[in-house]
Amino acid sequence: MTGETMTEERLFDSSHAALVFAFNFSGQQYLASAMNKAMTPALGRGKGLIGLDGAAQAGMIRAELGMLPELHQAVLTARTAPRDIPCECRSSCCKGRRPNSEWAGAVAWLTDRAMQQLSGSFSHYRVRRSILEKIFGARVNLAEIAEGCGVHRNTVSDQNAKLKLWIEGERAKKGLNAAPGVEQVAWTAIDIRLKASGMVKSEVAA
Repeated sequence: MTGETMTEERLFDSSHAALVFAFNFSGQQYLASAMNKAMTPALGRGKGLIGLDGAAQAGMIRAELGMLPELHQAVLTARTAPRDIPCECRSSCCKGRRPNSEWAGAVAWLTDRAMQQLSGSFSHYRVRRSILEKIFGARVNLAEIAEGCGVHRNTVSDQNAKLKLWIEGERAKKGLNAAPGVEQVAWTAIDIRLKASGMVKSEVAA
């Protein structure tokens, strides 16, 4: 075939872009909303991933995510799902946004699992959860966590270091190799699945 390329065009440039699309896609909107229009060039490479096509694509991405271990699913959900979503309840106290139960559920699951990383030390549920929320993008600092939970600042700092090491790993140091965290392992796993399925671009040598 004339002009045939060595690689088949993929829908997404990265697994991160694919997951962000899947978690932000609203299957009930069959017309392009302002968000869809803004996201399509960046995430869908101009293919118009809206309506039924977008719902199908989001479903396939989620299906691949669902094949991973629960720990990896929770980490990737906490990293890429929105923390809050639009709300149209029209309540007088509504500000147009509400917490995303999917993101909150992933953080809650990780909060329970984090007990294993803090064995042998005092472990306060609210501290663990607040630290994990911070790791996954919530705007809160360690001093605020300590004050809000009634825990000493040193305790919060120590547990923050341990949980960051668990999630994010440790960079290579002089004489020592890098220690990957569970998030890096999870990204490697979803990369393999999404590239194999043809939904994410895979670099192929000419």
